[in-house]
Amino acid sequence: MEPPAQIKPAEVKPPETKPVAADLAGLLIHQSPHLRWYHLEEPESPLLERLGQELGFHELEIEDCRHQRHTSKLEEYESHIFVIANTLHFVPETLGVWFGELGIFVGPDFIVTVHVGPTRSVNERLPRIKSIPKLQRPDRVLYELLDSMVDRYLPVLDQIGDRIDQIEDEIRQSPTTKVLEEIFALRRGLTEFRRTVGSMREMVNAFMRLRAPYFRADMSAYWRDLYDHVIRALNMLENHRELLASVLEVYLSSVANRTNEIMKVLTVWATIALPLVVITGYFGMNFEDLPLLQSWQGMLLTTLLLVALPVGMLAFFHKRGWL
Repeated sequence: MEPPAQIKPAEVKPPETKPVAADLAGLLIHQSPHLRWYHLEEPESPLLERLGQELGFHELEIEDCRHQRHTSKLEEYESHIFVIANTLHFVPETLGVWFGELGIFVGPDFIVTVHVGPTRSVNERLPRIKSIPKLQRPDRVLYELLDSMVDRYLPVLDQIGDRIDQIEDEIRQSPTTKVLEEIFALRRGLTEFRRTVGSMREMVNAFMRLRAPYFRADMSAYWRDLYDHVIRALNMLENHRELLASVLEVYLSSVANRTNEIMKVLTVWATIALPLVVITGYFGMNFEDLPLLQSWQGMLLTTLLLVALPVGMLAFFHKRGWL
C-alpha cells in the first residue's frame, strides 16, 4: 500500500511590483522585484496628487502631508496604511530642538515618503536597504525609517543631560539671568520633546497590534524592540524634566540667598548711619552756635564720638553673629 501523498503548504510570496508610470519615474529612488520606493521633497508638487491617483491615496492624507503640524499617527485604509512620523532636528551649539514631519504611505508592494527637503532618515537608510535584499519589502523599510528616527533621541537627550549638569554648576558659582533664560528654553524644548515622543510611543504601540496582510508576522519582534527604545527615551525625558525642575529651584534659592546677603549689608550700613544722621541733623537744625565746636579739642571730641558710635555698633553686631 502506497503512503498517502504529503500536501506541501503553499509558499506566500510578496506581490510583484507593478510597472511605474512614466511621469512618476523621477520620484522612484529604489525599485526591486517586491518594492517600489517613491520619495518627494516638495509636498506642494502636483506629482503628489498624481501619485495619490496611481496608488489610491485619500485626499485628506495628501492634505496632511502638506500641513506640517501633526504629531506621529497611524491611519489604516483598505489598500495601504498612512503614517506621520516626527523627525528630530537638533542644534548642539544652542541645544535647540524642533521637529519636522515625514509622511509615509505603505502598501503591499510600495512605500512613499514625503518630506520638506532632504531627510536624514531616508539618506541614512537608503544605502543599507539597497545593499540588503531581505530589507527590500515595505514593512521592513518602514521599520528602518522609524528606527532611524528613534535612534537619534538618546544621543540628543545625553547632550541635554550634560548641559543641565553644567547649568547646575554655573548656578552654584554665579546665578545669572542668562542661565535662567536657558533653563526656560530647555524646559520648553523638553516639553515639546516629550509630547512628540509620547505620540511616537502610541503609534509604535498601534503597529504592535496591526494585522495588515502585507505586514509579516516576524515584524512583531522589531516593533517590540522599537517600543522599548521609545520607552527608554521617555524615561530619560522624565528624568531630565525633574532634574531641570530641581535646577530651577536651586537657581531661585541662590538668587534669594544672594538678595538676602545684599539686604543684610544694606541694613547694617543703614542702621550704622541712622544715629549719625539723627545726631548731626538734630544739632545742625536746632542750634545756631555750638560752643563745643569753637575749639579744636571740642571738634576732636565730637569726631571721636561720631567714629566710636558706628565702631561700637559693628562690634555689637559681630558679637551677636549678625555679620
